[in-house]
Amino acid sequence: MKLLEPEIRAAYSEDVRGDSDCLAVNMLLDGCFILQRLLKAARVGEKNAASSSLGSTSSRQENIAQDDDWTQVFGRVRVWQLVATDLLLLENQIPFFVLIKLFELLSSGDGEPQDTLVKGSLRLFRSLCPHMLQRSAANSEIDYRGVHVHHLLHLFYLSVIQAQTPPNNFNQSVPPTSNNQLDLDLPQWMPCAKELMEAGVKFRKGKKEDSFLDIKFNSHKGILKIPPLRFYDFSDKLFRNLIAFEQTYPDTRGDITTYAIFMDCLVNTPEDMLILHLRHIIVNQINVEQDASRFFNTNCAQVVRSSLYNNYLKKLMKDVNDYRGSKLNKWRATLARKYFRNPCVTMSVLAGVLLLAMTMLQTFFTVYPYFHPSK
Repeated sequence: MKLLEPEIRAAYSEDVRGDSDCLAVNMLLDGCFILQRLLKAARVGEKNAASSSLGSTSSRQENIAQDDDWTQVFGRVRVWQLVATDLLLLENQIPFFVLIKLFELLSSGDGEPQDTLVKGSLRLFRSLCPHMLQRSAANSEIDYRGVHVHHLLHLFYLSVIQAQTPPNNFNQSVPPTSNNQLDLDLPQWMPCAKELMEAGVKFRKGKKEDSFLDIKFNSHKGILKIPPLRFYDFSDKLFRNLIAFEQTYPDTRGDITTYAIFMDCLVNTPEDMLILHLRHIIVNQINVEQDASRFFNTNCAQVVRSSLYNNYLKKLMKDVNDYRGSKLNKWRATLARKYFRNPCVTMSVLAGVLLLAMTMLQTFFTVYPYFHPSK
């Protein structure tokens, strides 16, 4: 660890306190703990894969419960989830090359160190928040070879972004952008869910296997498809740290921040949250509507939007605003809301239209002979 001290100190944006011995001990203790967790997650993942291949119905939790070491250290899966969440906090990151070095010293030399650690990390992330790492069949496998991983949060961020369809390129650098172009790329304002519904926009749940970032809008039918997103007690921490990472790391395109701003526009009140919840777009497992509605509002309060070099939802937000601004769509939505809200009202309207048509026909046939008498 002392030999890596210059690289370790250079990896942090601020000066690392402590002398050489203190830094080496901290890196050793933290690194061994994290390494043990990653290898444990990898072993549990291999057990699950073996059980699936044999047709076993045993779950991941059952495999964990059978692991004596896991049970002795953490007691319950819930406690482990909290510990795993802390490993993804921005302030708790250690350089990934420290983990690679420790793995090389402790392993028998079988397998590529980064490949093994990446696989263990991904299994850890999926057990913690599978809803954030959904992938379509086209992107079922991710190749991390040649990717320079800085730390666990960076790897988690890459795995979330790569779950998009189509995915972003890991090593694609952010192009230089002029101030005028930057203004065009910034996220636009968009009305909340209630206002959009009143304008005729229809919310639909996207495909479950898609990434939660894969939002689509059909401008012809006015259908906004948003993949489901689950809220847990630790979801706030994960989103806040992903946004903080994008705000501090220069080579990101800000997709998580853009998504958070998009949802911040949609959800302003508990009523907006309820609209999305009833359509299974947001699955709130916090059990407090008020806290869930504040989720994106608080996370976007201090976001520096000028750091977003490429707003991937820019065109979608423009299309939604254009659809909302159409008077025809507003009139159609008002008509449907007032007169076609339930079958009874619909039948009454149709009966009224039919009666009006019959009255007009009767009037026509009564008046027509007067102006065109038969000879």
